[in-house]
Amino acid sequence: MQVNSKKVHIIISGWDKERAIWGCIRLGADKVYILIPSKTNEKIEAWINEKTRNIALLTKKKFSKFFEIEIVPIVYDDYIDCFKNIIKIIKKEEGNEIFVNISSGSHVATSAAIFAASLTGCKAYYVHPERYDEIFKKEDRFISYGGRSIVEIPLLPISQTSSIELKILKKVKEFKRISISELAIRAREIFDKPTRSKFNYYINKLVENNFLKSEKIGRRIYVELTKSGEMILEAFSF
Repeated sequence: MQVNSKKVHIIISGWDKERAIWGCIRLGADKVYILIPSKTNEKIEAWINEKTRNIALLTKKKFSKFFEIEIVPIVYDDYIDCFKNIIKIIKKEEGNEIFVNISSGSHVATSAAIFAASLTGCKAYYVHPERYDEIFKKEDRFISYGGRSIVEIPLLPISQTSSIELKILKKVKEFKRISISELAIRAREIFDKPTRSKFNYYINKLVENNFLKSEKIGRRIYVELTKSGEMILEAFSF
């Protein structure tokens, strides 16, 4: 974190108006990104997404005089889309202190946010509400009100994916499944001075991080992308 860095918060919008912004006030904020549902792939009632968007716009109107607020539409039930858009924000704000608020909103989006924060070394937190409201369908009702305390969320022990690791993943994707010995030949151009020990180091690291899965068939060991590996490539392809 740089000396003159800004404090940036990424909030997944839900029906908790005060709880969403409470962490920004307590931790300090210069810029806030509020993620809202652009659409969903599942068939749900339209008023759910509409209410979520309205609450986000109300929050922006009320608090934009305190810090800059930007609304970012995402597909709330599409893990890849959520993850990709959160990564874009994090990359855009690189060098600043970034907080991810997972107090509310889609469970898919909050899961993607935790994974994105883990990969990039951001901070994640959850705000305990002061109280809950059981009747929240009316326009002037919210699920909860106020804030009580902040819980820092422990992140997954995942190291950041290097450019070499991404190139290896792309090479594996080309062949879907490939033996490690064949991959070592196909991926020689990735390294300035290719050695088998260096290559094995990155393969083992990708397997340990669950971005590649390996299987021994006969005398050869084959690798292919896992779902996490596919997601990493999709997220960093912009």
